[in-house]
Amino acid sequence: MQNSADNMDVVAQDETFTDCIAEGSHFEGAMLTRVTFTCCDLYWASFFMAQLTNVTFDRCDLRGSDFKDATMCDCRFLNCDVRTDALGGQTEFGDTDLSTVQFVNCRGR
Repeated sequence: MQNSADNMDVVAQDETFTDCIAEGSHFEGAMLTRVTFTCCDLYWASFFMAQLTNVTFDRCDLRGSDFKDATMCDCRFLNCDVRTDALGGQTEFGDTDLSTVQFVNCRGR
């Protein structure tokens, strides 16, 4: 994965991330293609305005994460936790087209 010093403009392609702790990470405007997150802690992570193509989230904690205004194509959420966070905040998908997104056995969805 490549990113600039301020953690913006993240670009990742054909990558797999396993058992990562990335709570509150900022992926705003990221371009992720054929990326898999497995058993990752992405609690309160922001994917605002990110471009996600063929991205899989498998058994990830996504409570309170932000996917607003993201472009998502052929993405999968498998056995993920998308329930409310500790402060009652929702995992946000506002203004994101989810027509090609699959949610399988996700808690809170």
